[in-house]
Amino acid sequence: MSDTSSMLPRPLERRRTPGSIGKSLKALRLSKGLTIAQVATASGTSAASISRIENGRLSPTYDVIVGLAAALEVEVGELFYYSERSSPSGWRTLTRAGDGSVVETPNYRFELLCSEMLTKDFLVFATTVLNTDIEEFGELQKHAGQEQIVVQEGEVEVWTEHYEPVRLQVGDSLALDSQMGHAVISKSPKPARILWISSV
Repeated sequence: MSDTSSMLPRPLERRRTPGSIGKSLKALRLSKGLTIAQVATASGTSAASISRIENGRLSPTYDVIVGLAAALEVEVGELFYYSERSSPSGWRTLTRAGDGSVVETPNYRFELLCSEMLTKDFLVFATTVLNTDIEEFGELQKHAGQEQIVVQEGEVEVWTEHYEPVRLQVGDSLALDSQMGHAVISKSPKPARILWISSV
């Protein structure tokens, strides 16, 4: 029987914390021979913020993660799970409930699901929507790609450029061009939960 181990993803830690993004960021930056200042210039993120992210003292927003990945010329998933990339076939990956890599921002709590396979063309997040007021959300987020949300618990309101806000309830789904400014806020007594799929 031939050895198929080289076709499978390398084993990775099942649980990651926001600090793990900083470790991956630093490892990727050093592997490419880049300084913090160079990554700051290329990503549009301040050098001070990058230093704080690398040292686990700051959880980056998704927009910042996208910018850092672009500056490092890697897929977004590598900032959650940095490892040597491979192109296996016939693969599968599993995330048990509560075991995904977690990043919390003022507006969302993201739990990245099934992220061990870095060659996927999409990311899936179990997302808790923390913000209930669009005035407190800040600037609408925008980045390259496409995304789709599916409401799992509660009710949310989606704000986008060019469109009136729309309310979504359990089971409702909305897809959009990520380059259009967008925000999701909770309109439930408790933080709403959505499944968030984003291309990389």
